[in-house]
Amino acid sequence: MAEHEFLNLKELTVKRTYIGDLPPAQVQTPAKFVLKTEFLCGNWCNAIEASLNFGTNGAVGGIGATGSFDCILPNRTFPSGEYTTLHLSFGPQASSAWNATLNPVSFLVLENWGTATEFDDKAFLMNLKGLNEGTGHLFSAGAGGTTVAGTLKIRIGGTTYYLMLSSAEAN
Repeated sequence: MAEHEFLNLKELTVKRTYIGDLPPAQVQTPAKFVLKTEFLCGNWCNAIEASLNFGTNGAVGGIGATGSFDCILPNRTFPSGEYTTLHLSFGPQASSAWNATLNPVSFLVLENWGTATEFDDKAFLMNLKGLNEGTGHLFSAGAGGTTVAGTLKIRIGGTTYYLMLSSAEAN
């Protein structure tokens, strides 16, 4: 399909596997989704949407994830580059301007749109697995780290809060 041809379907099931060896310094994007608009969209506008719906009786024996992203690192000393499982980026243009209260702009929105009671009482913001606690590790617990070195601004229910950052590792 040419870049400017359009395919408009209510439902589309696609299975496509990309396997290949790229020549050195080759840049590749096997799947690309672009939604460009020059007009006001409705209440939501997504370039890509994925849904995992267990209905009433569905379940999973392991992990049920709407999206799964794996970055398998080279089994050697890294020659160069920066590695990440997810890259989120913004591109505000020269004249971009917004009201932080009316038009909140953020790198990430975490939203529970279902019945909140069970989620609020038992869910976690994150569930980190495979980390070993210890001084110098990604996760370090314990005493210390009481000097506030900075904050990260977050928004919960329309209210701005700050996650405290310490200049000293807990040990």
